[in-house]
Amino acid sequence: KKLTNQLRDSYAYVNTVLPVEIANRAKTAGASQFIFLSTMGVYGENGGIKRPVLITAATLPSPNTLYGKSKLDAEQALTFLVSNRFALAILRPPMVYGQGAKGNYQGLVKAAKLLPVFPDFDNQRSMLHIDGLSAFVKKLIDDQASGLFFPQDERYLSTTQMVRDLARDMGTKVRFTRMFNPFLRLLSGRVGLVDKVFGDLKYEQTMALASTSFPIQASAPVIPDGNEAEQPKVR
Repeated sequence: KKLTNQLRDSYAYVNTVLPVEIANRAKTAGASQFIFLSTMGVYGENGGIKRPVLITAATLPSPNTLYGKSKLDAEQALTFLVSNRFALAILRPPMVYGQGAKGNYQGLVKAAKLLPVFPDFDNQRSMLHIDGLSAFVKKLIDDQASGLFFPQDERYLSTTQMVRDLARDMGTKVRFTRMFNPFLRLLSGRVGLVDKVFGDLKYEQTMALASTSFPIQASAPVIPDGNEAEQPKVR
């Protein structure tokens, strides 16, 4: 329990308090825009083989991890800083892949490097290449854009295709087979890792073409001066 509380405090401080404090100071210093990288995880969905998930503009956030909750808390607090002179762009990207990308992507890199056999399974996931993310952020800066954005690649990718591409790029030999597919379907709903890796989790493609604007708030939240014990409640 003590460890859980420590983790909760750390997530809240790093992912919620610090971004809002930085944005507040940037606004005070005269910056005209703040860009915050949130996460698809605010929706609390992993997708599944038997329960594919399609996130639309009508889907409401419902985070179920400390990471997702702390990111959503930051989003909500940051909107109070929006004004006619201070634009806020919040991005909720799916899994980012490419050279230097971290997180779940590194698990696929290891699979392509170490596993001699991998399931040939057809699933669809929203993903975003790191170069695409960089280009998207640059455009937001150039346009001084404000709103909620959902960048993703133009086409959905499958986990199998990702591993196949990685194996090719690294020069490793991986055999892909559908022999495991019946077992994956049998384990769906029972083993979370199976659904997390091979389930469908995607944004509706039209979401990448539009954004949700933020209303201009009357006042900004008061941010503590780096004291974890004084972290504000932003939800």
